[in-house]
Amino acid sequence: MKHYFIQNPNSGKNNKVDIIKDLVIPAAEKAGVDYEIYDTQCAGDATRFCKEVAQQAKEKGETIRIYAVGGDGTLYEVINGVVGYDNVEVTVVPKGSGNDYIRLYGTEEQFLKVENLIDGIPLTVDALKVTDQDGVTEYAINQASLGFDAEACSKQEAMKRLPGAIGHRTYVLGGLYCMFAKVYNKFRVFVDGEETWGPFIQATAWVGQYYGSGIKGGTFGDPTDGLLDFSIIHRVMSWPFMFPYMLFHWQQKFDYYKYPFVDYVRGKVMTIDGEGKSFDVNVDGECRPVTKVTFESVPAAFTFILPKDTTFFKDIESGKTVYTIDQGKKCEEPKRTKLLNKYKFHKYYNQKLRGYGSKRK
Repeated sequence: MKHYFIQNPNSGKNNKVDIIKDLVIPAAEKAGVDYEIYDTQCAGDATRFCKEVAQQAKEKGETIRIYAVGGDGTLYEVINGVVGYDNVEVTVVPKGSGNDYIRLYGTEEQFLKVENLIDGIPLTVDALKVTDQDGVTEYAINQASLGFDAEACSKQEAMKRLPGAIGHRTYVLGGLYCMFAKVYNKFRVFVDGEETWGPFIQATAWVGQYYGSGIKGGTFGDPTDGLLDFSIIHRVMSWPFMFPYMLFHWQQKFDYYKYPFVDYVRGKVMTIDGEGKSFDVNVDGECRPVTKVTFESVPAAFTFILPKDTTFFKDIESGKTVYTIDQGKKCEEPKRTKLLNKYKFHKYYNQKLRGYGSKRK
């Protein structure tokens, strides 16, 4: 088996060690594996390179392993190059600031022990397929969304230019900016063909659990069940009440799903239709405008290699990791509907004035 280490040279410039020189090469030489190091040249180059080596190996009847040496952006490009190739294994040597995907399976320290990845444990995992109105398709490893958080993500890059704005701080700053204009969304949302009521703050599909440098929004997400988790936040509050909810419960405390105006459900497909209006879609931190988009589960999409010392399997067996959705008693009917009726903004502005959310479906 040949091992390819795909490095984003622009990722992790503030790291105290040279990941390739100090960690990758010594581990690969000690293990005696056939390896190659490739530095990406531009955006999308990792996808091109991985697709080429995957196809070449397939034609020879060989299996290869690709290590994304970078952050979630590098892993995103790698996956978009290898989905559909069952002769490819993928893992991560974390070099970025977020590294959200590996939070499901272990710590950064565990994934930085390259020798434990070379001798790692394979796990077949799902992916999230994103298709827009023009048929353009890409694959996500963490999440995809429309609404407030997607708009905040699209502003994240600009926030990085501010002094001291790194990691999760850039998303918080982007969120503060979007609070003033991107929180009343009138697109239509369908989960497995059934429409839910609007308007919306945001709608998100999860194949993982984390994004935005540690925001745990896919609370119950299982990367191996062949399904997606969908979190849909309905706009039922006026701005002054919604502001602290999104700032603290979504971005900081991660208990946003416990409120009656949130639908946290599991399914295969979510379609969001802007009815001609353009919205930004966020696919693992990559944002672009769409008018309609479909999020679809891809079961057993690729093989991911976990560190040899991972506690992932033990945590499931012990009950420390639980995938059963539990939103609490406030989200159980008929209590949920009674609580929703107490939101005056929803009753008078949404229902009576705008004609939205007149009934639950």
